[in-house]
Amino acid sequence: MAKCTICDSRKGKRKCRIVEAFICSLCCGETREQEKCAGCSFFKPVAASRNYRDVPYFSTEEMAASLELERIAEHIETALCQAWSADGANVNDGTAARLLELMMDTYHFNNEAPSIDEPSLAAGNQLLSRTVRDELGHVPADQLVKVLAAVYRSIQRRTTGGSNYLEFISRFTGVRPGR
Repeated sequence: MAKCTICDSRKGKRKCRIVEAFICSLCCGETREQEKCAGCSFFKPVAASRNYRDVPYFSTEEMAASLELERIAEHIETALCQAWSADGANVNDGTAARLLELMMDTYHFNNEAPSIDEPSLAAGNQLLSRTVRDELGHVPADQLVKVLAAVYRSIQRRTTGGSNYLEFISRFTGVRPGR
């Protein structure tokens, strides 16, 4: 097998459409760009490879010890329950987690707001964005991100694939589907 045409030190095992030759996986990963590589089987958008569980978060102990952090989380969880209440047939724990990922994309990864094709997700994102802007605008971004990540981790712990988390927190927020 031929050497990588970029580094000339490792075996070139991937056929690159850009250089029209075989390159090594390391060079492929280091030179990848969305504009040039979209459609290639080796290309994945950055958002698809994010591990949201690596985002800094407040521990359950830190959350429980701070009335301020609990209030921030309550605003977020109330907005999630409102999205569930507005469209209980299409919103579940997975949707709630995805809404938090969109917020972390904005506030932690500094991405611009994406266009969202799914109506229930778009409506929930609009609701949560408005809540963050209007109710939590005074909260420093790093603190907001850590609370978002703590709530996200809470969803991961509580859900079994349905709406277990939303049902649980609705007991505290008072917002349920049909109300």
